[in-house]
Amino acid sequence: MSLWKSAFDGLARSKAVAGFVQGNRFAQGLASRFVGGDAAPAAIRKCVELSARGVATSLNYLGEYVESPAAIEENVSQIVTAIRSLGQTALDVHVSIYPTQIGYAHSGELGEAGGLRIAQALAEQPAAGRRKLLMLDMEDFPLVRHTLDLRARLAQSGCPTGITIQAYLHRTEGDLRDLVADGAAAIRLVKGAFAERPERAWTRRSDINREYLRHASYLLSADAKSRGLYPVFATHDAATIRAVIGVAERNRRSRDDYEFEMLYGVRTPLQRQIVAEGRRLRLYVPFGTEWWPYTMHRIGENPANARMVLSALWNSRQ
Repeated sequence: MSLWKSAFDGLARSKAVAGFVQGNRFAQGLASRFVGGDAAPAAIRKCVELSARGVATSLNYLGEYVESPAAIEENVSQIVTAIRSLGQTALDVHVSIYPTQIGYAHSGELGEAGGLRIAQALAEQPAAGRRKLLMLDMEDFPLVRHTLDLRARLAQSGCPTGITIQAYLHRTEGDLRDLVADGAAAIRLVKGAFAERPERAWTRRSDINREYLRHASYLLSADAKSRGLYPVFATHDAATIRAVIGVAERNRRSRDDYEFEMLYGVRTPLQRQIVAEGRRLRLYVPFGTEWWPYTMHRIGENPANARMVLSALWNSRQ
């Protein structure tokens, strides 16, 4: 699995491949299936559509691994524009950002400045009828500490900030306890999509599933609830979802105390089932034109997604 992830991590970072594929008209069917639009207005319309179906959203402007200050400025500006547009709605939408899209691929100083600018824009929006939350996506291991520090800095600035934590990392137990103790607004638990060395992470699927449920149990504990934590369980694994529900019920947590998160366009029947059961579901809706890195990470995370992506590319040619 690590070789598979490494291969697709490399493809995700390849600007040459991204430029070729994103400019290929035959690939637009793939983008339209998994991406909410090429700009904020289209993505917000998608959020409205999903809200009417009882589904909340997490909006992300695509553009990872950006080193150019000009490109970083474009990313931050696009995110701020989307936040201001959301401020005119009553939608339940988290705004998700990648550290490498707001400056951390260039420098820590530029990354923090971009994060604070986005947080300020979010804080300026009216809160009536919706919960404002900035959610930090987690990237590969060298960025874990930077992302944890950024969350703390943004929380200090007064912006409700959540963070994504990867269950497969050996350090995760300590990170979760520190975050809960520090009063993190929300934690989104994922299994982990990057190729990491065994000394840093569990690599066998059975071990990763075990760790995910162990950490989910802590996030659904009375201690975490007493400190105001809102857990978000991001997974497309039906067995994992059922196991998390079982933990929540044993811990007497109501369905409003936590939520599941899935990717827009992935396992739609399972999404419908979760909503039909009256459970909270949030869909991660990316938008923008830089969709290649996002797609490659989805394949690297789960080889089964490769069939889905190749099918979408084939169908787009028909």
